[in-house]
Amino acid sequence: RHDSGGPAMGLTGLIGRVLSFVRVTRNGAQISDVKVNPGGGPNVTAEHFAPPGDDSHPLPTDYAYTAPTPQRGRQAAVGYVDPLNTPQARPGEKRIYARDSDGAVVVEVWLKNDGEATIFNENGTVTLSPDGTITAENGNGSVTLSADGSILGQNGAGSFELQTSGDFVVNGVTIAANGAVTIPSSLTLNGKEIAEHNHSQAN
Repeated sequence: RHDSGGPAMGLTGLIGRVLSFVRVTRNGAQISDVKVNPGGGPNVTAEHFAPPGDDSHPLPTDYAYTAPTPQRGRQAAVGYVDPLNTPQARPGEKRIYARDSDGAVVVEVWLKNDGEATIFNENGTVTLSPDGTITAENGNGSVTLSADGSILGQNGAGSFELQTSGDFVVNGVTIAANGAVTIPSSLTLNGKEIAEHNHSQAN
């Protein structure tokens, strides 16, 4: 048991293992009840409290802190601890992650103190750099929207780039903003090489 610090109430809070988490409707309000095993004495059922817009569901591997409310016999769950995953956020940062049923992190959003934001899982990453550059990548390719407005996409077989000038370059072929096309090697049309393909005709 831990002192709740409430003024003159003489009541104590509890830290216990989460047993269950149930969504309920009570007096017309959409709330959640969390059942906690305090490690001694009867289990405690408390109403879950979190910041508005934060829809989180604890796991049985978590611990919750519950404290008494002004209603007699009622408890409120006001904080949780994930004992399995090491915190990584540095001063001023915000990191949000989701876990599988075993408690392993499977996807996360990390807002960093240098202005960078990342979303990633084991298969891909999206990064917003401080200068506004956005990069999305996975094991097969990537697309980058640079701060200057240019766009680059590539995979193991080829690439394209929309330059700030409006020129579009795809696998070495350049389509200028005015529509002119520059082909550095050869042009094949219907299986025929155009550069050396001549037709004889009368004068």
